Amino acid sequence: MRFSTNVSALKPSATLAITARARKMRSEGRSIIDLSAGEPSFATPEVAAEGSAAAVRAGRTGYPPTPGFPELREGVTRYLVETSAHAPEDPAGVLVSAGVKQALFNLCFSLFGEGDEVLVPAPFWTSYLAIVELARATPVVVPTDFDEGFALTVDGLESMRTDSTRGLFLNSPSNPSGAVMDQDTLESICAWAGEHGIWILSDEIYRRLHYDGTPAPSVFDVEDRPEHVVAMDGMSKAFSMPGWRIGWAVGPPALIKKASDLQSQTTSAAAGPSQFAAAAVLASEGREKVIADFRAILDRRRRSAHAELQGIDGLEVPLPPGAIYLYGRIDGGAADVDSAEVAEALLQETGVACVPGEAFGTPGFLRLNFSVEDEILAQGAELLRDWFSQR
Repeated sequence: MRFSTNVSALKPSATLAITARARKMRSEGRSIIDLSAGEPSFATPEVAAEGSAAAVRAGRTGYPPTPGFPELREGVTRYLVETSAHAPEDPAGVLVSAGVKQALFNLCFSLFGEGDEVLVPAPFWTSYLAIVELARATPVVVPTDFDEGFALTVDGLESMRTDSTRGLFLNSPSNPSGAVMDQDTLESICAWAGEHGIWILSDEIYRRLHYDGTPAPSVFDVEDRPEHVVAMDGMSKAFSMPGWRIGWAVGPPALIKKASDLQSQTTSAAAGPSQFAAAAVLASEGREKVIADFRAILDRRRRSAHAELQGIDGLEVPLPPGAIYLYGRIDGGAADVDSAEVAEALLQETGVACVPGEAFGTPGFLRLNFSVEDEILAQGAELLRDWFSQR
């Protein structure tokens, strides 16, 4: 079949493809330990279900406004003001979308085009490059070092900047590495971007899953940030609501208006019942307890999985400060390691599904989701340990 040049080179999301394959194998009777999917294992908070059901019972089932119901846009604004130091306070700067992925696509399609370059630090979330390319811009990968905790620096960014550089993706805590950017680094990057007129698109979906007890620094904690800064977040991770598909972008109202116009011509608004569920959680008195309870369980699982995987010959797994993944380096970073082959062998020989580093721009690594149930996590760690010990 002949496809347009818009999508002829497009590949499916590697993480979603592996997850779908693992589910298919399980449906065929295979015993599968799925550590590939990027979603927490907790149930949706009860207040979310109640908020959605109440709205439906009240007959609020019509088309929502394209940028989101006022209750949710205002709720996002209050949430950001309460959890960051210098967040904007105008709900007109909030766009609600069907997940952060759609918000990011809307922004990239609105900001970038042919001839523009967008800096993407590696390791990166697998959809970043594809989204930039769909906007006909060029992603430029910025390498970082495993031995330095995948730390991003202004010098590293400057070494990749050209006169065509128009944007920069940030993702802290990182998917897949869990690396967290400190406040000083974030401030220096914002100053550098402002000096060169570069848009910062900061994916902060894991910001509340930072295991030192405080949220990871946000671009909205930077007082003197430039105008060309957008932060994205949503309900899928810290609130364990991935299937509700609610994310948002917060930035200059003029950009948010243009991204909303684009959304009006593609998907229109995010689903109404999901928006009411999200608004109910953000407005609830127990909001911070929900996050704290989830984070405490995740922290325990993070430490348990890390301890189980220590000392395995051929797999080096640091303790991540944030997010929900362990990101292990195979064979000390040997240049000839094909982590896609390793992941395939693990799936076929042990039934453990994980994501190879090729999907994140760093071959030779494996991403393991530690947010699954305790029993599954323990079984997966044991199978991994046995497999690597027999290589």
